[in-house]
Amino acid sequence: MSDKLIQLRVESEVKVKADETFMKQGLTTQMAIKVFLTQVANTGQTPFDNLFRG
Repeated sequence: MSDKLIQLRVESEVKVKADETFMKQGLTTQMAIKVFLTQVANTGQTPFDNLFRG
């Protein structure tokens, strides 16, 4: 399986705060995003599943 590059833009303040939060958990923001995407791929579920169902 080949790797794919994902790029996204977020406000600077959001990135700084996320970096600080993940750093406290021993993660980088990139690692946290990879964990999130892997979990979604493995389970077929997201934290947003119940937010948009009426």
